Amino acid sequence: MSLRLAHIRLIIVLSLLFMLFVGYKEYMYNRASAIVPLANVSNYNVYGIDISAHNGEIDFATAKADNLDFVLIKASEGATFRDAKFNDNYENASKAGFKVGAYHFFRYDVTGRQQAENFLDAVKGKDLSLPLAIDVENSGNPWVFFKSPASRELRNMIDHLKARHYPVIVYTNKSTHKDLISGRFHDCPLWLCTFSKPDTTYQWTIWQYSHVGQISGIPGDVDLNVFCGDSTEWDTFVSRTRYEFSEAAKIRQ
Repeated sequence: MSLRLAHIRLIIVLSLLFMLFVGYKEYMYNRASAIVPLANVSNYNVYGIDISAHNGEIDFATAKADNLDFVLIKASEGATFRDAKFNDNYENASKAGFKVGAYHFFRYDVTGRQQAENFLDAVKGKDLSLPLAIDVENSGNPWVFFKSPASRELRNMIDHLKARHYPVIVYTNKSTHKDLISGRFHDCPLWLCTFSKPDTTYQWTIWQYSHVGQISGIPGDVDLNVFCGDSTEWDTFVSRTRYEFSEAAKIRQ
């Protein structure tokens, strides 16, 4: 083996180990600090959850009775992946009376256009009440190598959706917000993940304040969220979003 090839392999191995280390640290931090005292969310009165197939079988009627208003459901990821329970979760949450939204996990190594089309195909025919959510986070992504292209492709994905008049919201945490979002995507409302109360630096619309919530009808931990506004503002937000979807549907026909 040449010395040059050995150096290249060493760099690859060290890079992968670094990514694993960063991901482990982020996971441990999240797990340790993912509960916010109730006082930090008691000023809000519109609550919701976000789920995926990983949450297992959910009794949505029981969950809805636990003071919940909305649910955001994973629909897709990357260019081709579809969440196995998206359709069932959507149907059951809708029947239970939830305001329903859908989210897509954004891959840094896939073009934004491909991801936009995958997302749109996944939610086609669904009656949604919240903007299409794009989940953007360094964890689970090869951000060491794709940081700059990721920002460009996220812009492309958002532009592709907005050109078709779909409402869009961006989900992210503080670290990824600093790396990729801050100062770049003012045209999209923010769904922020943080386990301490957000300061005025973040103009957030939805705040994900815990990864370890306990909700009746849901086995294990679940993500908890609040909407930034009162019930009247929530109704206005939902009405505006549904109108935007209706306009997008006319164009897509």
